[in-house]
Amino acid sequence: MEDIHFNRYGIDLTSLQSDEIEMVRQWRNDPKIASLMLDQTYITEAMQQAWFIRMRQSGNQCYMLARFRGEPIGVASLTAIDMQRRSCEPGMYIYPDHYRNNILPFCVAFALNDLAFEQLGMQRLYGKIFDENTASVRFHEASGYIRYDGNEAGLSLYVLEQEPYLAARAKIARFIRY
Repeated sequence: MEDIHFNRYGIDLTSLQSDEIEMVRQWRNDPKIASLMLDQTYITEAMQQAWFIRMRQSGNQCYMLARFRGEPIGVASLTAIDMQRRSCEPGMYIYPDHYRNNILPFCVAFALNDLAFEQLGMQRLYGKIFDENTASVRFHEASGYIRYDGNEAGLSLYVLEQEPYLAARAKIARFIRY
């Protein structure tokens, strides 16, 4: 996939580069981040290198570093990109604690969603969220996601289409000052 550089709501999303993957690995292995992931495996340097090579060669996923005012603050991704079905699965996390419980995560999510809908032409975004992760459930529902299925492992499936997204974004984006 081509390198991405997208800016909106004060957030820069740029394709992850090889000199950034160690910082991202350390963030991802931190229990505060790893405990929220579907796959909670500890990631070694070798695993990270192999993943980065596979990711860069893949045509159906992209991982980006999210920056706010030039500071790296987290990772945003689009995976399972299906250009025929016009769907993908966004993902993100914010690492610094002081950016995690304010409007900044919405800025990153909105930039990522805008990239998916506007630049890549996606029609549906899918999410998988553990039911016990109530903060993420509230966040996704506030962003316009609709729960459409759940399973025995406590994991629910959500979908976001552009129209509900735009309505949800309009309610929140008026508070964004970046």
